[in-house]
Amino acid sequence: MKPRWVCRIVGWLYAALGAAGTLSRDIGAYFRFTPVEAYLYLGLGVWAIWAARRRTRTSVLALLCIGLVSFAWALSPWMGLPAPVLRAMGSQQPLDLLIRELVAIWGVGTAVKAVMDWRASHRSTTP
Repeated sequence: MKPRWVCRIVGWLYAALGAAGTLSRDIGAYFRFTPVEAYLYLGLGVWAIWAARRRTRTSVLALLCIGLVSFAWALSPWMGLPAPVLRAMGSQQPLDLLIRELVAIWGVGTAVKAVMDWRASHRSTTP
């Protein structure tokens, strides 16, 4: 899948989660948002949507960064962060972790594949 489409899908997913988190602090028993989580989702989502409308290299960079942030965010309870930071981030829900890990894998994987494809096409045109 093209990096711009992946960036757009990730952006709309995170923007929807951020909007849901700012309007309602929980969605049934599936998600419970803290204000920090909601605004972080919203910010990453808007950034990804913006990057998807720019050049391909901008969307690849955004996918890589959002993927790495999502991966670190999913691992934040095990990274030894101070207690106030963990309280502000809220408790991690299983569905929340799954979405963040899938976004991390999909974003970083797509970014790496796009760079490798670019390198292969650049190598074939160089004399």
